Amino acid sequence: MSRDRRDRISLLSNIVGYGRFAVGLGAFLRKPIPLSSVPDIVRRGMMRREDAFLTKVERAIFSSPRSPYLALFRNAGCELGDLQTLVRQVGVEAALERLRDAGVFVTFDEFKGRTPARRGSQTFAFRDSDFDNPLITAHFYGTSGGSRGTPSRIIIDLEHLSQMTPHWALWLLANGVAASPLIFVNPSYPSAISHPLMSVKFGNRYVKWFITSGGGTVPYRLASAYLQTLTRWMARFPKPDRILPGETTKIGPYLCRLTAEGLSPCVNTSPSMATRIALATQERGDSLRNVTFLLGAEPLTAARRRTIEASGARATVTYGFSEGGNIGSQCATPATTDDIHIALDPYAVIQRNRSLDEGRACADVLLLTALRPACPKVLLNTDIGDTAVLETRSCGCMLDELGYRRHLHTVRSSQKLTGEGVTFLGADIVHVLEEVLPRRFGGAITDYQLVEEQTTHGLPRYTLLASPEIGALDEDAVVATFLGALGTLRRPYGVMVNQWRETNALHIKRSRPIPTARGKLLPFRTLGS
Repeated sequence: MSRDRRDRISLLSNIVGYGRFAVGLGAFLRKPIPLSSVPDIVRRGMMRREDAFLTKVERAIFSSPRSPYLALFRNAGCELGDLQTLVRQVGVEAALERLRDAGVFVTFDEFKGRTPARRGSQTFAFRDSDFDNPLITAHFYGTSGGSRGTPSRIIIDLEHLSQMTPHWALWLLANGVAASPLIFVNPSYPSAISHPLMSVKFGNRYVKWFITSGGGTVPYRLASAYLQTLTRWMARFPKPDRILPGETTKIGPYLCRLTAEGLSPCVNTSPSMATRIALATQERGDSLRNVTFLLGAEPLTAARRRTIEASGARATVTYGFSEGGNIGSQCATPATTDDIHIALDPYAVIQRNRSLDEGRACADVLLLTALRPACPKVLLNTDIGDTAVLETRSCGCMLDELGYRRHLHTVRSSQKLTGEGVTFLGADIVHVLEEVLPRRFGGAITDYQLVEEQTTHGLPRYTLLASPEIGALDEDAVVATFLGALGTLRRPYGVMVNQWRETNALHIKRSRPIPTARGKLLPFRTLGS
């Protein structure tokens, strides 16, 4: 099939989906979910967890001949009846661990359709669209963040938003802000309407939406405008405020005005944007006391949390991803910076140990399984590119009382920067960019970024971006400090750092860090992969 024909088919499917969205949105809005019912919804979901898992597998995998997972099940010699018996005997997570050991799992690159899946003597070729949920109706479309290359197209059903609403509301309930003035600060993209729609469904219509950026292709911008205009009209939302990148300093004074009126606003945004707001507020000598930041889309590192909380604000984080929605929310009494309770009624999470640098370092990669019927992608032991510490414990908070006793923390991308024989783990790069360089040369923790690109010959090129707002810099000293700090973190890094020095692989450029297409500001990025 030619590319032009694929584009025409995609455009037609988008138009049909947006028509369905216009029809379905009214019904979505007419069926609110009372905030008082949220805990009971979660309890019922916890009680029927095994049934939900088996029903989803039967309908979305064993009844779908083209399912990638069906091929893996058959390769492992596991039929539906075998799985049903196993789950009843040992439970969902233990059954998933046995499936993992039998080869029923999907790696990050297999899920994205970038590499074939090899299990024993068998090889399977999957496309990212093969993982689309056959049980849902396309109402509108989103994309993955595209942090590692071309974004994936994601089908979104309004029923998916309905099923996510209790868990979004639960996060706000657990933090005591379910009835607080709600503000969104994020870029403009089609699926940006999801959280505003979920909020109004449980009774909290946002008071302000700052759109920080837009862009993309003309059809992408038109889709965003259509969805935002229609939802604003039908849900009676306030008109969004569009602000330029240099105008984010306007957000802090607005929040301060709300707190001066005795209100306690909550702001849903990314950790990097919250950090910028906090820094600008501190520079003016103001305080964000009684402001709660509801953070997602990026890791909340210790440095970012310290910066946000130094402004007087509170930071609480959720964990999720484009293809599946919210996986969990921060504990009200966190033991670590990003202590997350896994939402166990819609998700099961196990781990798979994977070597990240030819045996020198290993990571406990997260494997996710979605129990939620309308999840955009079918996920069963699927690696979404993240590592974390996974543990089971009781903490006594509201989420714990509902049965969410499995915790994640230190969530990081398991992706790595590799080239010229050099491999650095993401968490170590974050430490140097957000801790070492700002402490030595000044600037904020969002002023440095490491970018990996490829030349026309396919050779890696590394650029250390340093924002011009930092001021005068000894660029050679910045490069030397960056490499020197990395070299001390792990034993193998000394050899790697020397190799970078000898090949002059790292250059510095005075430029602001580059956000992703959806506005994420990542400490390190791979471009053009």
